[in-house]
Amino acid sequence: MGITAEYQSAFTSSFQEFFGNAKDVGWELYHLSSEPENDFPSWLTFTIRNPLGGRALVFRYERLENKFYAHLKVQVIPGEENWSLDQLFHKKGYTDLDSDDILSSGGEWLFHSLARHYFGIIISFCPRILEPDYFLD
Repeated sequence: MGITAEYQSAFTSSFQEFFGNAKDVGWELYHLSSEPENDFPSWLTFTIRNPLGGRALVFRYERLENKFYAHLKVQVIPGEENWSLDQLFHKKGYTDLDSDDILSSGGEWLFHSLARHYFGIIISFCPRILEPDYFLD
């Protein structure tokens, strides 16, 4: 399995494990990657978006730098705010680990470890992070 398929599979299967079917919860899942360079993409992303909530979770892996970024993107007028999930979780006292710790110890199951780490925190401490602030009738 290639790195792109492994990344997508890890985040998709972990999402389904923690949240169920994306259509059932009304969220959209996206997978993007850069054009391959030497048969490998330089970056990969997995995005979870609630079209009604104005928020999205974006998980990005930079292969050449071996860096991982997890962000909460919030749509505001005008533009978008971009919050690091590691900083947000630390600030709220949700975790002692961050992506750097997992990158150094993830081993063969790196992407599954990253996905389970973030989804585990979200489902435990902030399961409504993507839900809309209000509903229009």
